[in-house]
Amino acid sequence: MGTWYLVRHGETEWNRTGRMQGHLGVPLNAEGRRQATRLAGRLRRVEFSAIYASDLARAAETAQIIADGRDLAVTPDSDLREFSGGEWEGLTLEEIERRYPGLLAERIEAGGNMGWSAPGGESAIDALQRVRRFSTRAKASLDAGENILVVAHGGTLRALVVCLLDLADTDFWKFQVDNTALAIISDHDGSRVLESWNDTHHLANADSSDRV
Repeated sequence: MGTWYLVRHGETEWNRTGRMQGHLGVPLNAEGRRQATRLAGRLRRVEFSAIYASDLARAAETAQIIADGRDLAVTPDSDLREFSGGEWEGLTLEEIERRYPGLLAERIEAGGNMGWSAPGGESAIDALQRVRRFSTRAKASLDAGENILVVAHGGTLRALVVCLLDLADTDFWKFQVDNTALAIISDHDGSRVLESWNDTHHLANADSSDRV
């Protein structure tokens, strides 16, 4: 039985201040590094055959903290990048509303419209197409009984769980993903089971290695 371990990157200052990051290379802050270190401790007994990460700084750094001490390199993959916010990247919600009046309301009203995107940005469909490419490659390389770790972003992890569990595209919007939250999906004879989602137990308990 192979198992997928999915992790969102640690906190950045832009997470803290509510700025849209998208494809911008925002690094972890001190709290994000602490979160990643806690998660690394939690996962230290899990053997991985591969560690994949978005090539954006916040995910790559999180993955490297988890990989430290292992004889295993992190494989960067641009298909795991967060979906682009286009002209909204670097802005807060208040700044977006001032510069693009009414578009935030349009976004909310769009609901499950997977084709909607910020000006110059990607839609959820765009992100799903990228993540499906990654999922196909990763599944082809995973042998029975192997574990892989994927470190990415809220948007692309939502897309990945849709791909792995064969959910409807619109289920993309139904998942909350917190910083360094852990999800576990196991393979079972051609199908997959979501064993846990958005688990941040390690942030509350310094010694959480007994609960993977």
